[in-house]
Amino acid sequence: MISNMLEITVGAGFGIWFSMILTIASIIAFTILVCRKPIIQIFTDGIFIKDFLYPSMIPNDSIKSIKMVHIMPKVTMRSNGYGGAFMWKGFFRIKDYRKRAVLYLENHYKAPFIEVQTTHDLYFINCKSPEQTTQLFEEMNSTVKLVDESRLIGMKTASQKRSIVIVVAFIAILLIPSVIIPLLLS
Repeated sequence: MISNMLEITVGAGFGIWFSMILTIASIIAFTILVCRKPIIQIFTDGIFIKDFLYPSMIPNDSIKSIKMVHIMPKVTMRSNGYGGAFMWKGFFRIKDYRKRAVLYLENHYKAPFIEVQTTHDLYFINCKSPEQTTQLFEEMNSTVKLVDESRLIGMKTASQKRSIVIVVAFIAILLIPSVIIPLLLS
């Protein structure tokens, strides 16, 4: 009888430890993926921003302007984004701007910033150093062709669906070790 109770206790203890280790590993992996800097690629047909949670494809036929700004407008709210000590990325609300803005800032304290105005969204991008930001701006200006204002009818807006699906999947992954495995072991 005592040996049976001991086996049950050891088995349940293993399941709890396994669940805790799997949960901590999942949190660390998710944090590493979220904190990675976005990769910005500039093509003749637009700008592609590779990011784990907030990828964007900004086609030329939606870009109204690209300019360098030295003062970042005040961020009033993070609506669906990551705001760390230096890096901000995702969807934010900007003062005096009616819609959301999409930020890809490696260092939100350090100017300059690249402002990309599209038909539906406003993007702010900067790199770790001002020199890298200036180089990226020059590459954008030389490669990207701005939209003809007469072709702005019926453009689609960027979606938040992918980031929401990733967060829901991450929560589901966290529930597997803490809820389902203990149920299987009991």
